[in-house]
Amino acid sequence: MTAPQVPGPTDVGAMYDRFNDLFTRHLGDNLHLGFWTDDQDDATATQATDRITDTVADLLAPAPGTEVLDVGCGSGRSAVRIAGRHRVHVTGITVSAHQVRLAQARPGAGPGAGRASFQLADAMELPFPDGRFDGAYAIESLLHMADRAGAVAEIARTLSPGARLVVLDFYQDRGFSPPETDVMNPVFRAFRLPPLPGAGEYQQHLAAAGLEVTGLDDITGNVRRSHRLIADAMQNIADEFDLDEETRGQLHRYVELNGIIGLHPGVHYALITARRP
Repeated sequence: MTAPQVPGPTDVGAMYDRFNDLFTRHLGDNLHLGFWTDDQDDATATQATDRITDTVADLLAPAPGTEVLDVGCGSGRSAVRIAGRHRVHVTGITVSAHQVRLAQARPGAGPGAGRASFQLADAMELPFPDGRFDGAYAIESLLHMADRAGAVAEIARTLSPGARLVVLDFYQDRGFSPPETDVMNPVFRAFRLPPLPGAGEYQQHLAAAGLEVTGLDDITGNVRRSHRLIADAMQNIADEFDLDEETRGQLHRYVELNGIIGLHPGVHYALITARRP
């Protein structure tokens, strides 16, 4: 049994340079999961992923004219949506040069309130001064970071007093069996993921960074449909498109990842809110 490899920012950026366009094609132009109210909810993937974005913005409740940090902005859809709807400026960061180019080309990208700007930056070493931002969010981006505690501390450092942080991400409350681990570790290596955080880990990091945790919701059941949609789409791409063997193999492993993370009773998806006093 081989231990999972701990990825660096360059590794993660290169992975998204390669796979961003395939992922967003089947996630409603977003790189995060969607929210469905129940099994009868007929929302599309685009509508469901936009719901996650809108939930984040509602929890942040940013005042018009303020500045918000998007940690792991992907190709920029969420940042532009929040900026336009709330008349704030969103600064999005990513470790993928391809994502920066895509985000900067979006209508709504640019300086000023109601718009979003994008740059290459590592959340574990943010290039911003203390107290710059009036809010921040990280949607499924801390998952990739080898030093999650350091990233949370960096985000907290850049928040002004009273600013809120919203985190959406996975955690596990039990270990994987040896057969599951044998499947998971190659998948984690392929998609540049350190081991999943344990239960309570994010709350501990937030508290250590001087932030007050104000909300914690387990919405695993509401996002589970995303895993099925993604797995089906990636399987079809791997089977039908003319891809090199390495890419096809990675897509098959991504299908395996969704099957385990999306259905494993020990893996959860949390919506966490915190505030800087």
